[in-house]
Amino acid sequence: MSGLRQKRYIGIMTSLVPGTIPFMNQSFYRQLILLGAKTGLHVFVFHPRSLDWEQQAVTGFTFNETENAWHKARFPLPELVYDRCFFTNRRQYQEYKEQIGHLSDGKRVRLLGHRLKGKWDVHQMLLAEPELSAYLPETLPYDGIRSLSGWFARHTEAILKPQKGSHGKGILHVRHNPQSGRYFVRGRDRLNHTVERVFERFPTFKRWLDSLISGRSYLIQRYLTLTTERGDAYDVRSLMQKDGTGRWRLTGMAVRCGQRGSITSNLHGGGEAAEIRAFLAGQFGEERSAAITAELEHLSHLLPETLERHHGRLAELGLDLGVDKDGRVWILEVNSKPGRSVFARLQQDKVRYRSLNNPIRYAAFLLNHYEEGFSARKAHYILTRPAFSERKAIGGQS
Repeated sequence: MSGLRQKRYIGIMTSLVPGTIPFMNQSFYRQLILLGAKTGLHVFVFHPRSLDWEQQAVTGFTFNETENAWHKARFPLPELVYDRCFFTNRRQYQEYKEQIGHLSDGKRVRLLGHRLKGKWDVHQMLLAEPELSAYLPETLPYDGIRSLSGWFARHTEAILKPQKGSHGKGILHVRHNPQSGRYFVRGRDRLNHTVERVFERFPTFKRWLDSLISGRSYLIQRYLTLTTERGDAYDVRSLMQKDGTGRWRLTGMAVRCGQRGSITSNLHGGGEAAEIRAFLAGQFGEERSAAITAELEHLSHLLPETLERHHGRLAELGLDLGVDKDGRVWILEVNSKPGRSVFARLQQDKVRYRSLNNPIRYAAFLLNHYEEGFSARKAHYILTRPAFSERKAIGGQS
């Protein structure tokens, strides 16, 4: 049986886009494939629609370093799936939802980590933990006029954000002037376009907001002053990942600074990256910034294990943490499919390498612990079907 296990397959599941190579983030996946090969793992990329449960197979793509080209091929079902799906429409989500249900049962294929639910679910998990609840800004589900009018009866400002979303899309800052009755709105719509509006009265504002939200689930959150002395928004991205021993490690931390006038610090909205220690020292001085950094690190180590107790196995987390003008630390968001671009922008090569290699090392760790559960049916498939059937070279990699 040991000879049958020499080929270990890892599938990266991603969303389908038009093109000869039908997925984004090709450079990221290429590096994972090459790192996997060094570990003895066969890594390939596929999308949910290409899974064939009846034949116990999947059509996907792998990268050949010698030829500098992507190859389309048919593979056995992978033993582990690294979920990197992001959705641009409802149909993509429905396809994903159907397949993730099969994958989550863990009978034939296991997930490297289970995706977190929406922001409200994560907020509720953390709110139940006394050590973490103080780091959470007041947050409520948006359910229409009742929650909105109730909020502005107590506060003059709010952040509205989609329950599911990324890259700062759809996030709005709303400020109410009780004297004039006006509502001032700025932020970004779902297409990441800048929004800046003024409404004279609440009913007009409410109609516009419902049109912009368009049935999506939203949250109302306390507005925090998370800005530099110049007024530029910033936050701290902390990347936590499991390594080759299955333990959580802090891969790296960096600051994301928003574009002038932006309410978010997301790099996709035109923001910039900064080294954390130098940046915080410029805002709070050396001694105070050292204490803040230590608190950010402590929080980063505390969050993953806490979430796993409530949620189940996770592989990596992108933690978005805020520091207000008084130096108080806040938990803003937690993402189970984190990006790594902030470290690339800072040219932190060691951190970036770890961020790429840790999912591969953790996958190898899990596979070594699944040896006794190796499927005879899958072993037969690997023996009797070629790994690269229908092989076709597709283009070069720039």
